[in-house]
Parts: sequence; structure tokens; C-alpha cells
Amino acid sequence: MFMKFTVYFLSFLFCAITIAQNKNTQEAQQLMEKVLDAIPQNDPTTVLDSYKYDAYENLKVSGDPEALTGPGYKKTELRKTLKKTGVFFTEKTSVHIYNQKEGYKEIITGANMPGFDEPVYPIYNINFQSENVYDSRYIIFDQEYISPLYKKAISYYDFNVEKDSIISGRKVTKINFSPKDENNNVLFLGSLFIDQENYAVARAIFEKSGDLNIKAYHDFTYESKSSLWYNSSRKLYVRQEKTRKELELFGGRLEVGIEKKVNDDDKAAEELYLIIEAINANFKTNKEIDYGRKGLKIEIQDSALTQKEIYWDKYRGDDAFSTTELARFMDLDSIVAASKITRNLETLDKFKVGYFPVGFVDIDLKYLVKFNDYEAFRVGIGGQTNEKLSDNFRINGYLAYGTKDAVFKHKIGIGYRLNKEKNTWLNIYKQDDITEFAAESFLTDARVYSLFEPRLINIPTFYLYKQYGMSLQQRLFPSVISEVSLSRKRISQTTSYQFIPDNDVVFSDYVLAEVSLGARWSPLSDFMRTPKGYQEISRGYPILSGQITQGIRGIAESNFNYLKVSGKAEYAIKRPDNSFTEFLVEGHYSTGEVPLTHLFHAYPNAPNKDEVLQRFSVAGRRSFETMYFNEFFSDKIMIGQVRHRFAPFDVFSFLKPELVLVSKVAWGDIDNVERHQNVTVNSLEKGYLESGLELNKLIFGFGLSASYRYGAYHLPDFEDNLALKFTFYLEL
Repeated sequence: MFMKFTVYFLSFLFCAITIAQNKNTQEAQQLMEKVLDAIPQNDPTTVLDSYKYDAYENLKVSGDPEALTGPGYKKTELRKTLKKTGVFFTEKTSVHIYNQKEGYKEIITGANMPGFDEPVYPIYNINFQSENVYDSRYIIFDQEYISPLYKKAISYYDFNVEKDSIISGRKVTKINFSPKDENNNVLFLGSLFIDQENYAVARAIFEKSGDLNIKAYHDFTYESKSSLWYNSSRKLYVRQEKTRKELELFGGRLEVGIEKKVNDDDKAAEELYLIIEAINANFKTNKEIDYGRKGLKIEIQDSALTQKEIYWDKYRGDDAFSTTELARFMDLDSIVAASKITRNLETLDKFKVGYFPVGFVDIDLKYLVKFNDYEAFRVGIGGQTNEKLSDNFRINGYLAYGTKDAVFKHKIGIGYRLNKEKNTWLNIYKQDDITEFAAESFLTDARVYSLFEPRLINIPTFYLYKQYGMSLQQRLFPSVISEVSLSRKRISQTTSYQFIPDNDVVFSDYVLAEVSLGARWSPLSDFMRTPKGYQEISRGYPILSGQITQGIRGIAESNFNYLKVSGKAEYAIKRPDNSFTEFLVEGHYSTGEVPLTHLFHAYPNAPNKDEVLQRFSVAGRRSFETMYFNEFFSDKIMIGQVRHRFAPFDVFSFLKPELVLVSKVAWGDIDNVERHQNVTVNSLEKGYLESGLELNKLIFGFGLSASYRYGAYHLPDFEDNLALKFTFYLEL
């Protein structure tokens, strides 16, 4: 009888608990629906036309230095610093401004990074922790996670109501949330404290374990006048769990998460910790707020670098640091200097764009060794003076020698900066070199694109030129760079090509005088202004480039009149899973007396050889891999390209290959073919099609690609339409 009663009682208890849990879940879901519906009334970025507040933030890193690594290095200078100090520290004060028209902006009024003559500016571009909890994507160290306040959060998270409490004198309800799918790496667990009257967030806690053990906190203060909760403080704690996880930290990669080691005393070694603390104050809303320079996301005032110790004392607070901690932080000055960390970070920063600093000269690495059919090995040296010689004056140039043609090539130029704010440079130069037939380039590309172009290895046809000219480079706005150029070129042929314009005079050699104007506009990119100038900190799309060139007869003995117009549009879609789709459309048009050397091609990259393996080389970034050199020329051309990169395959920690699908199309035409003698000229009037795939980053940045040619210009033999090549994508 007793056993039967026990079974009935336990069954009743189980049913009661289940009913209570279902009721709780239903109540929590209903409450969250109200919270999500009320976001437009509670998010300051939608409710207010504008607002601003002051902030103090610091970052502390302490613990085991073995957790610090850098790209390509076993021991970075940052690791050496932490090994000697046990800590790394930086702090800043700033004014945060938002308005509906211009968006969000941070003006840094104080910047302190002990150990450095001036801060390492890229650290201020790292989104360590989201400012606004109402954003659909919550960010930690630039990694996006799905927020429990996302409009579709109920399909991703389970919610339950825990208890009521009081915050800022107002009743709030605590709601816990957890992932429906525990294997989904972009979901959190945690708690939201919800105002019972307006369903706004009064406190938020986000937690995650696994690769990283993360705890993020947001505390809010209620302002009765606007009936809004303002984020009064943020905290982020990151420590190791069981496995490694890399994070970027100002030019070095920070690995958080190593297995504990046991020392001689049989005690666990200290883990690595990152702690970020931010305090916000002086909220002002819907008032006349001076936004300052437009088009910037971050602006570092020149005076921010000169704040005295007394300035920082008032922000740190009585319990911000112990005396011992503060002493260790301040010791970084001498330790960083001894470790030469500033020098090495400078080297890494310049190496990313192809330079290696040696004293007051930056050696240009792209001139060291090249190879092509005309010169065979081309060896040389080039570079430019840097800010250690002068901030406003520079000398640049190179000297190169071809082992096959046995001729020296050179360039020498000088520049003077007219305006620091807009980085306005006036340059004059003289150059004697070779270049590829029909290779139109954008003036502004050299200042923003990769310095490595693999297809240079395959180019067979060049012409010689002797040139002198001048240019004016300027950043008109943060999002617009421009260049105007005047030049005079004397062209000589390396082939039997001849040009016969309308006057029936035959030209093998000729003189061109050109004026060119180019601009590049990145309307949706984010920019930072530092005392050193502007930096693009986050690339947005579309990116638009345009250029116009006028050839003028009669100036400096020039022979031809012509007009060339070029345009390019780039767009990309980035997804949370790290997949990526890129679109490129490029067009060129010319009219007048334009020799073949200055017309256009579609960036062919197939060597003129019979066998597939004989054509095995290195694929380019935007070239047609199955199109043979000198196969097509155009005086008007349109090029389109789509590249879809899947999320990297996580094979091993050191092996994460990327699969890319590529399709390309080119259409072009050419008038007055009879002007061009001793060369075969085919047009692209039927449209050229090519598709393929790449498997990139298999080893040391190298991968493999396969491309196939089809459509109107498909060739009879299968292997003539096929291209197999290496790819090379180097990440620093």
C-alpha cells in the first residue's frame, strides 16, 4: 500500500513540476515577445534623434605569457613583454556621439598605453564588446553572436522566468535564456533583467564556455525624463577553458586558452585573463550636439596623447588597481623599450603593405625579384624615405636589372606634403622601364590593393617607355581618395608592332602626353582619424572607382589625341559563418587615336603553350586563367566576376582550406582594326565565359585552382579550354 501511494505521489509531483515548467516557459516566452516588440521604444538609437555620453575604458591582460602568439612567429614581442611584466594595460577616455543622420562616432580624448611613445592605433578599431545590447548581433572581439534580443530570438533560445527584483527603484523581472541547440557556437546563455512597465532591459549578462570562457555584463541607469535605460557600465571577462582560440590584438594574434602547466612546486600555473571595464556618464539627449568631422567612426584627438598622470587618476577610482598592479603597469615603459616591441610592431605594420623599414628608409619588397619572358629574372631594390627623415618630404624610387635583356630600369621621385589633414602630396618623378601591352590600371589602386600580382610571371609582351611627370594625391574626404596626374611618355617597341592613325603616318615609336584624373569612393567603409592621418578600419561595400584620361597632341612633341574613360564597382556580402560572396564589374572605353599599347584587355593569364601542364603557373586575383595572352584586344570592354568563398574547413588548427567558386565574363569590341599592324587583333564581341574553383590556403598560403572556358570562344580540344594553377593568398 505504501509503495503504491509513493508511486502516485511521485507521479503527481512530476506532473505538477512539468505543468509549472510549461507555465513558466509559456510566461517567459510571452514576456520576451513583449520585450522584442518594445525594442523600437527602448533602443536609444531608434527613439532619439541624437545623444552623447562620456566614457572611460581600460583593458588588462594578465597571466601566462605562453598564451600569446603572433602570425608566423612562435614568440611575438607582445608575448615577450607579458613574459617580463605579467601584465599588459591600456586605457582611454572618449566621447560617444550618435545621431540618426550620421550614425555612431567615438572621439577619443585621452589615450594611454604604457610602454609606447604613442598608442598602437589599430587596437582602437577592435570591437571588444558591443555597446548596444539591442543590436541583433552581439559582438565580442569582432566575432558576431546571435543576441537573445534578436527579432527571431525565440526560435534560437529557450527562456524561463526566475524572480522579481528592484533596479534603480523600478521593478524588474529576471529572465534566463539558453540555446535551443547547444552545438550552435554563436549562441549564449545568460540573463536579462526586464523593466515590468516598459519591457526595457535594465541589466544583461551573457555567458559562454567552450573555446573561451566569456562573461559579459551590461548595467543600466534609468532616466525618468526620457523614460529610457542608459548603459552605465560594461564589463567583459575572458579566460581560458580547455582549447586554444585566437583573437586579434593590434597586429599580433592573441591566443586565449592553453592547458595549465604544473611548475616545480606542483601548483597550476596562472591562466591568461583579459578584463575590460567601461564606465559611462554625462548622458545628453536630443540636444544640439557637435558631431565634429563627418565620415569618421573613430577620431583620436591630437591632445589625447599628452594627458598627464593626474588626468588618469580621477578616472581609475580608488579601487581600480592595487598599488602593486599600478606599479607593474607603469614599469611597461622601460620593459617595452628594452624589448623593442615598438620597432617590431612598426615592422609588421609596414610589411603588410610590402615594405621593410631600415632606419629612415622603407625598403619596397616588390622590387627584389621578379620573373617574366622578356627580362627573365628581374632583380632590383626600391623604397622610399619615411617619417624618421621627414613627415612632409619623401624620396622614392627603384633600380632593377633584367638578366635576359641586360638593361637597367629605374625610377626616381620626390614628394612634398601640402596638407597633413587630407594627406595631400605633390609628386614629381622620372621613370625608364617596361610595361605590359594594353594593361589599363587605376591611379588609386596602387594605394589600396595588394602589392602582389601573380600574373606578372606569365606576361610575354611588353613595350619600353621613358616617362616624366607629376601628380597630386589627396584624400578629399575620409571615404574619397583622388589623384590627378600629368605625364609625358616616349614609347618604343620590343615587337614589330606598328600604329597607323588616320593620317597614314606609320609609327613604331611615339610620344604621348596625358592628363589623368582618378578617384575611389568607399561610402560605407568605416574610417579612423589618428594624429598620423586617416585609416580605413572596416571595409564597406560598394567600392566605386573612376578614371578619365585625355591624350593631347602637340604638347611636348606628343603625337595623338584620344580620350579614355574607366570605371569599376565592387560589392561583397559577408556572412556570420565566414562565407563570402564578391561581385566585380569593370568597364573601359576609348575614342580617338589610341595605339594598341594603350588599349584594353581582360587580364589574360594563360601562357601560350600547348600542354595543360606547360601552362601550370600561378593564378591571378582578377585575371582570366584560360584566356591566352594577346588573344583579344578591345577599345571598349566590360568585365564581370563573381566569387563565392565557403566557410573555411576546420581540418586541423594549422589547416583550414577555403573552397571558392568563380565565374567570369568579358565582352568587348574594337574599331579600326586596320590601324594596328603586325599583330593579330581579335575582339570579344560574342562574350567570353570562364568558370572554375579554387582550394586555397592548403600550405604556406598556397592552394590549387581549376578553370574551364566555354561559350562562344570554346576551343575544339578539351585541354585547350582547361587551366590548372597554383593560388597564393598570404595572410599576415
